[in-house]
Amino acid sequence: MTDGLGLEDIYGATIQRIEAQGGYKSRLGMGGLVWISYSERPLKVDEPCHALAVELGTTNLNASNIPR
Repeated sequence: MTDGLGLEDIYGATIQRIEAQGGYKSRLGMGGLVWISYSERPLKVDEPCHALAVELGTTNLNASNIPR
């Protein structure tokens, strides 16, 4: 936020980048943003990364899918 953009501008730019991906990636990105927004407590950095590592249709964490 050192480039003069306010928090609202940062969120707006983030949403625009997500929507620009289109299709499945856009839906996934917005779903992740909603999930983070509605969390009951502040999330640790690794928690969303671990959530992304769980493959659709399973409840198991696949460590090789964790974004680095």
